[in-house]
Amino acid sequence: MADNNFENQTNNNDVQAAVTAALDVEKKKKKKKKWIIIAVVAVVIILIAVIASGGSDDSSSEDSNASAVTSAVSAESEEKSNDTVGDFKCVVKGAKLCKDLTGKDAVLITYEFTNNSDSAVSFDVALDARAYQDGVGLETAILDEDTDYLDVDIKPGVTKEVKKAYNLRDTSTEIEIEVSELISFSDDKIVTTVEIDK
Repeated sequence: MADNNFENQTNNNDVQAAVTAALDVEKKKKKKKKWIIIAVVAVVIILIAVIASGGSDDSSSEDSNASAVTSAVSAESEEKSNDTVGDFKCVVKGAKLCKDLTGKDAVLITYEFTNNSDSAVSFDVALDARAYQDGVGLETAILDEDTDYLDVDIKPGVTKEVKKAYNLRDTSTEIEIEVSELISFSDDKIVTTVEIDK
């Protein structure tokens, strides 16, 4: 009984950690993230149901599911190249100097995004792209209304250019781009360093 309580407490801590991580992502990515909350709530409900049932059959089922996930992650890691993370390929094509709406220096990063998953998905829903100068994160910039960088879903096997803007600290320091899956248990990242095209 004590082991069950300890396991339930551990599982509750895991559930709490997952919810906390998802809420942090929500705060940073204010756009198009409502579905993440829905997905997290669904996962939490499923985990609570598994914990509440507490039966050994459910435990062995959970263990086999965890083994399947581990096997899938291992297989993906073996096939992964330097520009692939999870089911997605992302190549940084360039960094162009520009101005944001307030006239401050910004950079427009062009990504080449390929969806190799089983369903249609947009860049922002699939991947988390962050830019750094001297190890300090750059905030997302808003460019003028004429700039077309709308993110849309693309079907499996399709490649599309996606543009994201970031406010600069200065115009001479190179930029490090880190791209990872938005929701993943893996720490895999695509890391690219680019110089600003002036």
